[in-house]
Amino acid sequence: MLQILFLANLCYLYGALWKSDHRVHNFNILMVDYDQGVIGESIRLAATALKADTFPSISEKSSTSYETTKDVESAVCRGDFWGAVYIHEGATANLSSALAGQDSDTYDPTQAITVVWNQVRYPTVAISLFSNLQVLSATAKFIYLRTNGSAALQALNTSSTSAAQVLFNPFDATSLDIASTPQSARFLLNTASIVMYTLMQFFFILAFNGITTGFNFYATIPIRTLIVFRLLASLAYALIGALLSCAYIWAFQESWGLNGVQFVQTWAILWLVMHINFLVLDAVIATIQITFVPFFTFTWIIVNITSTVMPFDVSAGFYKIGYVWPAHSLWGVMVQIWSGGCYNRLGRALPILFAWEVSMLGVDVWRQAVKGRAATVVAEEIERQEEGQTVSRESLSNTEMDVKGKSA
Repeated sequence: MLQILFLANLCYLYGALWKSDHRVHNFNILMVDYDQGVIGESIRLAATALKADTFPSISEKSSTSYETTKDVESAVCRGDFWGAVYIHEGATANLSSALAGQDSDTYDPTQAITVVWNQVRYPTVAISLFSNLQVLSATAKFIYLRTNGSAALQALNTSSTSAAQVLFNPFDATSLDIASTPQSARFLLNTASIVMYTLMQFFFILAFNGITTGFNFYATIPIRTLIVFRLLASLAYALIGALLSCAYIWAFQESWGLNGVQFVQTWAILWLVMHINFLVLDAVIATIQITFVPFFTFTWIIVNITSTVMPFDVSAGFYKIGYVWPAHSLWGVMVQIWSGGCYNRLGRALPILFAWEVSMLGVDVWRQAVKGRAATVVAEEIERQEEGQTVSRESLSNTEMDVKGKSA
Protein backbone atom coordinates (compact mmCIF):
# COMPACT_ATOMS: atom_id res chain seq x y z
CA MET A 1 0.00 0.00 0.00
CA LEU A 2 2.85 2.37 0.83
CA GLN A 3 4.50 1.76 -2.54
CA ILE A 4 1.21 2.38 -4.34
CA LEU A 5 0.85 5.67 -2.46
CA PHE A 6 4.31 6.84 -3.51
CA LEU A 7 3.72 5.67 -7.08
CA ALA A 8 0.42 7.52 -7.37
CA ASN A 9 1.73 10.76 -5.88
CA LEU A 10 4.92 10.86 -7.88
CA CYS A 11 3.06 10.00 -11.09
CA TYR A 12 0.79 12.96 -10.37
CA LEU A 13 3.79 15.23 -9.80
CA TYR A 14 5.77 14.03 -12.81
CA GLY A 15 2.66 14.12 -14.96
CA ALA A 16 2.43 17.89 -14.49
CA LEU A 17 5.74 18.20 -16.34
CA TRP A 18 5.13 15.48 -18.92
CA LYS A 19 5.72 16.84 -22.44
CA SER A 20 5.56 20.37 -21.09
CA ASP A 21 8.05 21.50 -23.75
CA HIS A 22 5.45 20.60 -26.40
CA ARG A 23 2.92 22.96 -24.80
CA VAL A 24 5.14 26.04 -24.84
CA HIS A 25 2.94 27.40 -27.64
CA ASN A 26 0.31 28.04 -24.96
CA PHE A 27 2.44 30.94 -23.76
CA ASN A 28 1.13 34.00 -25.59
CA ILE A 29 3.57 36.78 -26.43
CA LEU A 30 2.19 40.18 -27.40
CA MET A 31 3.69 41.96 -30.41
CA VAL A 32 3.00 45.61 -31.29
CA ASP A 33 4.68 47.35 -34.22
CA TYR A 34 4.80 51.11 -33.65
CA ASP A 35 7.22 51.52 -36.57
CA GLN A 36 5.45 49.75 -39.44
CA GLY A 37 8.74 49.23 -41.27
CA VAL A 38 11.14 46.51 -42.31
CA ILE A 39 12.14 45.72 -38.71
CA GLY A 40 8.58 44.82 -37.78
CA GLU A 41 8.24 42.79 -40.96
CA SER A 42 11.41 40.89 -40.04
CA ILE A 43 9.92 40.09 -36.62
CA ARG A 44 6.76 38.76 -38.29
CA LEU A 45 8.75 36.55 -40.66
CA ALA A 46 10.85 35.31 -37.74
CA ALA A 47 7.72 34.46 -35.73
CA THR A 48 6.37 32.52 -38.71
CA ALA A 49 9.64 30.67 -39.17
CA LEU A 50 9.88 29.76 -35.48
CA LYS A 51 6.24 28.77 -35.10
CA ALA A 52 6.11 25.37 -33.36
CA ASP A 53 4.69 23.63 -30.33
CA THR A 54 8.00 24.23 -28.57
CA PHE A 55 7.99 27.99 -29.18
CA PRO A 56 5.70 30.65 -27.67
CA SER A 57 2.85 31.96 -29.80
CA ILE A 58 3.35 35.51 -31.09
CA SER A 59 0.08 37.44 -31.03
CA GLU A 60 0.29 40.71 -32.93
CA LYS A 61 -2.03 43.54 -31.96
CA SER A 62 -2.48 46.92 -33.59
CA SER A 63 -1.03 50.08 -32.13
CA THR A 64 -4.57 51.42 -31.77
CA SER A 65 -5.29 48.74 -29.15
CA TYR A 66 -2.05 49.54 -27.32
CA GLU A 67 -1.47 53.20 -28.04
CA THR A 68 1.69 53.58 -25.95
CA THR A 69 4.51 51.32 -24.84
CA LYS A 70 3.19 51.67 -21.27
CA ASP A 71 0.02 49.90 -22.41
CA VAL A 72 2.14 46.98 -23.60
CA GLU A 73 4.02 46.85 -20.31
CA SER A 74 0.75 47.00 -18.38
CA ALA A 75 -0.63 44.06 -20.36
CA VAL A 76 2.35 41.92 -19.33
CA CYS A 77 2.12 43.26 -15.78
CA ARG A 78 -1.56 42.25 -15.54
CA GLY A 79 -0.73 38.77 -16.77
CA ASP A 80 -2.69 39.07 -20.01
CA PHE A 81 0.45 37.88 -21.80
CA TRP A 82 3.56 36.08 -20.63
CA GLY A 83 5.73 38.61 -22.43
CA ALA A 84 5.75 41.20 -25.16
CA VAL A 85 7.89 42.55 -27.95
CA TYR A 86 7.35 45.95 -29.51
CA ILE A 87 9.16 47.86 -32.23
CA HIS A 88 9.84 51.48 -31.42
CA GLU A 89 8.39 54.20 -33.58
CA GLY A 90 10.96 55.48 -36.07
CA ALA A 91 13.23 52.44 -35.64
CA THR A 92 13.47 51.82 -39.41
CA ALA A 93 14.10 55.48 -40.13
CA ASN A 94 16.87 55.62 -37.54
CA LEU A 95 18.43 52.50 -39.06
CA SER A 96 18.33 53.98 -42.56
CA SER A 97 19.92 57.20 -41.33
CA ALA A 98 22.69 55.28 -39.58
CA LEU A 99 23.41 53.26 -42.71
CA ALA A 100 23.66 56.48 -44.67
CA GLY A 101 26.27 57.73 -42.22
CA GLN A 102 24.00 60.16 -40.39
CA ASP A 103 24.41 59.82 -36.61
CA SER A 104 25.89 56.36 -37.13
CA ASP A 105 28.38 57.00 -34.31
CA THR A 106 25.55 57.41 -31.80
CA TYR A 107 23.21 54.81 -33.26
CA ASP A 108 22.12 52.27 -30.63
CA PRO A 109 20.71 49.07 -32.19
CA THR A 110 19.09 48.05 -28.91
CA GLN A 111 16.71 51.02 -29.13
CA ALA A 112 14.86 49.40 -32.05
CA ILE A 113 13.12 46.56 -30.15
CA THR A 114 12.09 46.05 -26.53
CA VAL A 115 11.08 42.73 -24.99
CA VAL A 116 8.98 42.81 -21.82
CA TRP A 117 8.71 39.97 -19.32
CA ASN A 118 8.00 39.34 -15.64
CA GLN A 119 10.55 36.98 -14.14
CA VAL A 120 9.00 36.68 -10.68
CA ARG A 121 5.80 35.14 -12.06
CA TYR A 122 7.53 31.79 -12.59
CA PRO A 123 11.32 32.28 -12.44
CA THR A 124 12.33 29.13 -14.32
CA VAL A 125 9.67 29.50 -16.99
CA ALA A 126 10.27 33.23 -17.40
CA ILE A 127 13.98 32.74 -18.07
CA SER A 128 13.14 30.20 -20.76
CA LEU A 129 10.64 32.60 -22.34
CA PHE A 130 13.19 35.40 -22.33
CA SER A 131 15.63 33.11 -24.13
CA ASN A 132 12.94 32.46 -26.76
CA LEU A 133 12.46 36.20 -27.22
CA GLN A 134 16.18 36.60 -27.76
CA VAL A 135 16.03 33.85 -30.38
CA LEU A 136 13.16 35.72 -32.04
CA SER A 137 15.24 38.90 -32.19
CA ALA A 138 18.31 37.10 -33.54
CA THR A 139 16.24 35.29 -36.16
CA ALA A 140 14.63 38.57 -37.22
CA LYS A 141 18.07 40.11 -37.64
CA PHE A 142 19.16 37.20 -39.84
CA ILE A 143 16.00 37.50 -41.95
CA TYR A 144 16.51 41.24 -42.30
CA LEU A 145 20.04 40.76 -43.61
CA ARG A 146 18.87 38.07 -46.00
CA THR A 147 15.88 39.95 -47.39
CA ASN A 148 17.09 43.55 -47.11
CA GLY A 149 20.86 43.12 -47.13
CA SER A 150 21.26 44.16 -50.75
CA ALA A 151 19.21 47.33 -50.31
CA ALA A 152 21.02 48.14 -47.07
CA LEU A 153 24.38 47.64 -48.78
CA GLN A 154 23.42 50.01 -51.57
CA ALA A 155 22.37 52.65 -49.04
CA LEU A 156 25.52 52.13 -46.97
CA ASN A 157 27.93 55.01 -46.61
CA THR A 158 31.14 53.14 -47.39
CA SER A 159 33.31 56.01 -46.14
CA SER A 160 31.93 55.62 -42.61
CA THR A 161 33.35 52.86 -40.42
CA SER A 162 30.51 53.17 -37.91
CA ALA A 163 27.94 52.81 -40.71
CA ALA A 164 29.55 49.51 -41.71
CA GLN A 165 29.20 48.33 -38.12
CA VAL A 166 25.50 49.19 -38.27
CA LEU A 167 25.11 46.97 -41.32
CA PHE A 168 26.38 43.92 -39.43
CA ASN A 169 24.30 44.75 -36.36
CA PRO A 170 21.23 46.61 -37.66
CA PHE A 171 19.03 46.12 -34.59
CA ASP A 172 18.83 44.27 -31.32
CA ALA A 173 16.48 43.95 -28.36
CA THR A 174 16.46 45.66 -24.99
CA SER A 175 15.17 43.65 -22.04
CA LEU A 176 12.56 45.14 -19.73
CA ASP A 177 12.06 42.83 -16.77
CA ILE A 178 9.10 44.08 -14.74
CA ALA A 179 10.15 42.27 -11.56
CA SER A 180 13.48 40.51 -11.73
CA THR A 181 14.56 37.77 -9.32
CA PRO A 182 18.36 37.92 -9.40
CA GLN A 183 18.93 35.82 -6.27
CA SER A 184 20.28 32.30 -6.66
CA ALA A 185 17.56 30.86 -4.41
CA ARG A 186 14.72 31.99 -6.70
CA PHE A 187 14.13 28.42 -7.87
CA LEU A 188 13.12 27.42 -4.32
CA LEU A 189 10.37 30.00 -3.92
CA ASN A 190 7.64 27.95 -5.61
CA THR A 191 9.07 24.49 -4.86
CA ALA A 192 10.86 23.59 -1.63
CA SER A 193 9.47 26.55 0.31
CA ILE A 194 5.90 25.39 -0.39
CA VAL A 195 6.71 22.05 1.28
CA MET A 196 8.10 23.76 4.38
CA TYR A 197 4.87 25.67 5.01
CA THR A 198 3.08 22.34 5.52
CA LEU A 199 5.80 20.42 7.34
CA MET A 200 6.13 23.14 9.98
CA GLN A 201 2.49 22.70 10.92
CA PHE A 202 2.62 18.90 10.76
CA PHE A 203 5.44 18.57 13.28
CA PHE A 204 3.86 21.17 15.54
CA ILE A 205 0.58 19.25 15.62
CA LEU A 206 2.36 16.01 16.50
CA ALA A 207 4.14 17.68 19.39
CA PHE A 208 1.04 19.59 20.49
CA ASN A 209 -1.15 16.50 20.44
CA GLY A 210 1.48 14.60 22.39
CA ILE A 211 1.37 17.21 25.12
CA THR A 212 -2.42 17.44 25.30
CA THR A 213 -2.79 13.65 25.32
CA GLY A 214 0.04 13.09 27.80
CA PHE A 215 -1.47 15.47 30.33
CA ASN A 216 -5.00 14.19 29.58
CA PHE A 217 -6.25 17.68 28.72
CA TYR A 218 -9.26 16.34 26.83
CA ALA A 219 -10.66 14.78 30.01
CA THR A 220 -9.53 17.35 32.58
CA ILE A 221 -10.15 20.66 30.74
CA PRO A 222 -13.58 21.77 29.47
CA ILE A 223 -13.73 21.12 25.74
CA ARG A 224 -14.61 24.73 24.87
CA THR A 225 -11.63 25.98 26.80
CA LEU A 226 -9.38 23.43 25.14
CA ILE A 227 -10.61 24.32 21.64
CA VAL A 228 -10.00 28.03 22.25
CA PHE A 229 -6.57 27.23 23.66
CA ARG A 230 -5.68 25.12 20.61
CA LEU A 231 -6.92 27.84 18.28
CA LEU A 232 -4.86 30.53 19.95
CA ALA A 233 -1.78 28.30 20.06
CA SER A 234 -2.14 27.46 16.35
CA LEU A 235 -2.51 31.13 15.41
CA ALA A 236 0.56 32.05 17.44
CA TYR A 237 2.65 29.24 15.98
CA ALA A 238 1.55 30.03 12.41
CA LEU A 239 2.38 33.69 13.02
CA ILE A 240 5.89 32.82 14.21
CA GLY A 241 6.38 30.29 11.40
CA ALA A 242 5.35 32.85 8.78
CA LEU A 243 7.73 35.38 10.30
CA LEU A 244 10.65 32.96 10.17
CA SER A 245 9.77 31.98 6.58
CA CYS A 246 9.85 35.64 5.56
CA ALA A 247 13.13 36.00 7.43
CA TYR A 248 14.98 33.38 5.40
CA ILE A 249 13.49 34.66 2.13
CA TRP A 250 14.70 38.18 2.94
CA ALA A 251 18.03 36.96 4.32
CA PHE A 252 18.88 35.28 1.01
CA GLN A 253 17.35 37.82 -1.36
CA GLU A 254 20.81 39.16 -2.34
CA SER A 255 20.13 42.10 -4.68
CA TRP A 256 16.41 41.43 -5.09
CA GLY A 257 15.45 44.69 -3.41
CA LEU A 258 12.21 43.88 -1.60
CA ASN A 259 11.01 46.49 0.92
CA GLY A 260 9.43 46.47 4.37
CA VAL A 261 5.85 46.77 3.11
CA GLN A 262 6.33 43.67 0.97
CA PHE A 263 7.77 41.89 4.01
CA VAL A 264 4.63 42.56 6.05
CA GLN A 265 2.35 41.59 3.16
CA THR A 266 4.24 38.33 2.63
CA TRP A 267 4.13 37.66 6.37
CA ALA A 268 0.35 38.13 6.43
CA ILE A 269 -0.43 35.81 3.51
CA LEU A 270 1.96 33.14 4.81
CA TRP A 271 0.28 33.37 8.22
CA LEU A 272 -3.10 32.68 6.63
CA VAL A 273 -1.88 29.73 4.54
CA MET A 274 0.08 28.17 7.41
CA HIS A 275 -2.98 28.31 9.62
CA ILE A 276 -5.03 26.69 6.85
CA ASN A 277 -2.48 23.87 6.77
CA PHE A 278 -2.77 23.52 10.53
CA LEU A 279 -6.56 23.28 10.42
CA VAL A 280 -6.52 20.74 7.59
CA LEU A 281 -3.96 18.47 9.24
CA ASP A 282 -5.46 18.88 12.72
CA ALA A 283 -8.92 17.93 11.49
CA VAL A 284 -7.58 14.92 9.61
CA ILE A 285 -5.49 13.70 12.56
CA ALA A 286 -8.57 13.96 14.78
CA THR A 287 -10.58 11.92 12.26
CA ILE A 288 -8.46 9.09 10.86
CA GLN A 289 -6.18 6.58 12.53
CA ILE A 290 -2.70 7.86 13.28
CA THR A 291 -1.29 5.11 11.03
CA PHE A 292 -2.70 6.82 7.94
CA VAL A 293 -1.79 10.40 8.88
CA PRO A 294 1.65 10.36 7.14
CA PHE A 295 -0.04 9.06 3.98
CA PHE A 296 -2.47 11.97 3.92
CA THR A 297 0.23 14.52 4.78
CA PHE A 298 2.47 13.32 1.96
CA THR A 299 -0.41 13.47 -0.52
CA TRP A 300 -1.42 16.93 0.70
CA ILE A 301 2.13 18.18 0.14
CA ILE A 302 2.38 16.66 -3.35
CA VAL A 303 -0.92 18.04 -4.68
CA ASN A 304 -0.09 21.49 -3.35
CA ILE A 305 3.44 21.68 -4.72
CA THR A 306 2.26 20.33 -8.08
CA SER A 307 -0.05 23.34 -8.35
CA THR A 308 2.90 25.73 -8.06
CA VAL A 309 5.87 23.99 -9.66
CA MET A 310 4.77 24.80 -13.24
CA PRO A 311 2.07 27.02 -14.77
CA PHE A 312 -1.06 25.24 -15.91
CA ASP A 313 -0.42 26.45 -19.48
CA VAL A 314 2.13 23.67 -20.02
CA SER A 315 0.34 20.91 -18.07
CA ALA A 316 -2.51 18.63 -19.06
CA GLY A 317 -5.94 20.16 -18.68
CA PHE A 318 -7.05 18.22 -15.61
CA TYR A 319 -4.18 19.72 -13.59
CA LYS A 320 -6.25 22.90 -13.41
CA ILE A 321 -7.84 21.28 -10.37
CA GLY A 322 -4.81 22.86 -8.69
CA TYR A 323 -6.69 26.15 -8.59
CA VAL A 324 -8.50 24.90 -5.48
CA TRP A 325 -5.36 24.11 -3.47
CA PRO A 326 -4.15 26.77 -1.02
CA ALA A 327 -0.56 26.72 -2.32
CA HIS A 328 -1.57 27.88 -5.79
CA SER A 329 -3.49 30.85 -4.41
CA LEU A 330 -0.59 31.60 -2.10
CA TRP A 331 1.84 31.70 -5.02
CA GLY A 332 -0.40 34.02 -7.01
CA VAL A 333 -0.65 36.47 -4.11
CA MET A 334 3.10 36.39 -3.47
CA VAL A 335 3.81 37.08 -7.15
CA GLN A 336 1.58 40.14 -6.91
CA ILE A 337 3.34 41.30 -3.74
CA TRP A 338 6.86 40.77 -5.07
CA SER A 339 6.15 42.37 -8.47
CA GLY A 340 4.74 45.55 -6.96
CA GLY A 341 1.08 44.87 -7.75
CA CYS A 342 1.36 43.03 -11.07
CA TYR A 343 -0.54 39.82 -11.78
CA ASN A 344 -3.43 40.79 -9.50
CA ARG A 345 -5.43 37.63 -8.79
CA LEU A 346 -6.74 38.60 -5.34
CA GLY A 347 -10.31 38.31 -6.58
CA ARG A 348 -9.76 34.60 -7.06
CA ALA A 349 -7.07 33.76 -4.52
CA LEU A 350 -8.46 35.35 -1.36
CA PRO A 351 -11.97 33.82 -1.62
CA ILE A 352 -10.37 30.38 -2.08
CA LEU A 353 -8.07 30.85 0.89
CA PHE A 354 -10.75 32.21 3.20
CA ALA A 355 -13.11 29.42 2.12
CA TRP A 356 -10.45 26.93 3.24
CA GLU A 357 -9.92 28.82 6.49
CA VAL A 358 -13.60 29.09 7.45
CA SER A 359 -14.63 25.59 6.36
CA MET A 360 -11.67 23.82 7.93
CA LEU A 361 -12.04 25.85 11.12
CA GLY A 362 -15.58 24.53 11.43
CA VAL A 363 -14.52 20.96 10.66
CA ASP A 364 -11.61 21.12 13.09
CA VAL A 365 -13.71 22.52 15.93
CA TRP A 366 -16.31 19.79 15.33
CA ARG A 367 -13.71 17.00 15.29
CA GLN A 368 -12.01 18.32 18.41
CA ALA A 369 -15.38 18.51 20.20
CA VAL A 370 -16.11 14.91 19.19
CA LYS A 371 -12.67 13.86 20.36
CA GLY A 372 -13.16 15.71 23.64
CA ARG A 373 -16.54 14.10 24.33
CA ALA A 374 -15.09 10.67 23.55
CA ALA A 375 -12.20 11.30 25.96
CA THR A 376 -14.64 12.44 28.64
CA VAL A 377 -16.74 9.30 28.22
CA VAL A 378 -13.66 7.11 28.48
CA ALA A 379 -12.47 8.97 31.58
CA GLU A 380 -15.88 8.62 33.23
CA GLU A 381 -15.96 4.92 32.43
CA ILE A 382 -12.51 4.42 33.92
CA GLU A 383 -13.58 6.37 36.99
CA ARG A 384 -16.69 4.21 37.43
CA GLN A 385 -14.62 1.09 37.10
CA GLU A 386 -12.16 2.36 39.67
CA GLU A 387 -15.01 3.28 42.03
CA GLY A 388 -16.50 -0.19 41.54
CA GLN A 389 -13.21 -1.81 42.35
CA THR A 390 -12.88 0.38 45.45
CA VAL A 391 -16.35 -0.60 46.64
CA SER A 392 -15.59 -4.25 46.01
CA ARG A 393 -12.40 -4.02 48.03
CA GLU A 394 -14.22 -2.27 50.89
CA SER A 395 -16.96 -4.93 50.87
CA LEU A 396 -14.37 -7.67 50.86
CA SER A 397 -12.56 -6.02 53.77
CA ASN A 398 -15.79 -5.73 55.79
CA THR A 399 -16.61 -9.37 55.11
CA GLU A 400 -13.19 -10.45 56.25
CA MET A 401 -13.56 -8.40 59.45
CA ASP A 402 -16.95 -9.97 60.16
CA VAL A 403 -15.50 -13.44 59.68
CA LYS A 404 -12.61 -12.66 61.96
CA GLY A 405 -15.01 -11.20 64.54
CA LYS A 406 -17.16 -14.33 64.58
CA SER A 407 -14.10 -16.53 64.84
CA ALA A 408 -12.91 -14.51 67.83
